[in-house]
Amino acid sequence: HNMRTLQFMAESKRARIAEETLDIYAPLAGRMGMQDLREELESLSFRHLMPDAYTAIRQRLDEMGPKSGPLIERIENELTQKLAASGIKAQVKGRLKRAYSIWKKMERKSVSFEQLSDIFGFRIVVDTVADCYAALGIVHTTWSSVPGRFKDYISTPKQNDYHSLHTTVVGPGRQRVELQIRTAEMDRI
Repeated sequence: HNMRTLQFMAESKRARIAEETLDIYAPLAGRMGMQDLREELESLSFRHLMPDAYTAIRQRLDEMGPKSGPLIERIENELTQKLAASGIKAQVKGRLKRAYSIWKKMERKSVSFEQLSDIFGFRIVVDTVADCYAALGIVHTTWSSVPGRFKDYISTPKQNDYHSLHTTVVGPGRQRVELQIRTAEMDRI
């Protein structure tokens, strides 16, 4: 509630509360498995702590919106069809990444927005763990994988019991795409 109404607080308190939220409460929400809350807290903190960076990235994402819709839909359809052809029932959902996660990646890699190549994220939800690995094989035989961009959190879960396969591929139009592959149960948790 404090973060959602931060604009009504005294200017002197805003930065302190936003920084505390970004450093303590957002990571805590993530560790507890409350990803939607973590993302909202990160976004609100980012908007108040670095308004220029937030505005610039949001503006770029908004500009990409009309162009990215057809690409996201194409990848969703192509993946769904390829998985179905292999007998794997899957739900595929794509999206543009969030402003805060893009900014973190820009900072971590010391690159500009234009140099980022994986601003699209896709989630593939399947029925079984075996389907997760089969779907990964289909993804990697459909598009080239990016070396060093594969993580198996199914065999080695994160500390907060997060399970998923993560990979990055070079998809249609030479666009890098990040994929998360998991079961419905993993997605629910």
